[in-house]
Amino acid sequence: MVIGMSEWKNRGLMSKAQYSLSGLKAAFKNEKAVRNEFVSLVILTIAAVYFTAKWTMVLKVFLICLLPITIEMINSAFETIIDATLGPTYREDVRIAKDMLSASVLLSLIISYTSSILLIFFN
Repeated sequence: MVIGMSEWKNRGLMSKAQYSLSGLKAAFKNEKAVRNEFVSLVILTIAAVYFTAKWTMVLKVFLICLLPITIEMINSAFETIIDATLGPTYREDVRIAKDMLSASVLLSLIISYTSSILLIFFN
């Protein structure tokens, strides 16, 4: 079934939530990095539960650990669009764009996991 963009955009909240969950499922299924980041989220959240008595701290760690997953999914989406649009040909500007996307993932990992460890063990 093909629907127009305006019809798709005007659907209800439940339909949009289903699209979002479908995207999350696709990212988890197709991207090993997303699965690894989910494992890190679980480990750090469990560590926060074990080492801190505050549920607010556990929630902070959980939310902070969602950052790399979010950035990884944006990275994957952009890379998919780039590859689908330009195909397999090598271009230096495309390599630079993909390297910058990858750097954003790396920075989000550093920020997230360092912040989580500081919150868990040094707060």
